[in-house]
Amino acid sequence: MQKGFIFSLLFAILVAIFALKNANKVLIDFIFGKVSISQALVILISAILGAVIVAIMGSVRNFKLKKKVKELNKKIESIEVEKNELRFLLEEQNGNTLDIEKDGNIIDEQKS
Repeated sequence: MQKGFIFSLLFAILVAIFALKNANKVLIDFIFGKVSISQALVILISAILGAVIVAIMGSVRNFKLKKKVKELNKKIESIEVEKNELRFLLEEQNGNTLDIEKDGNIIDEQKS
């Protein structure tokens, strides 16, 4: 986490230095009009918009991954419940007593 922050900070400093070295006025031609603005401002605004877009896309990806993890954890829980029910039915059918650990492993089998 800190490496990413340090890298981002260094990149921001490099962009700022690059922008300040290119501080000439440029003419930006939009569809609806023309604007004369500092090239440094154009560079900084572009970098900020790029960072915001990347952050939004990363957040969306994170949200989708967390949702998928929750779905898979629910599926695991339901499968474990079904496994324990089937193990109990098997034990009843065979008339065996099984000592089962918390994670579901059989540690000792005794005939009754």
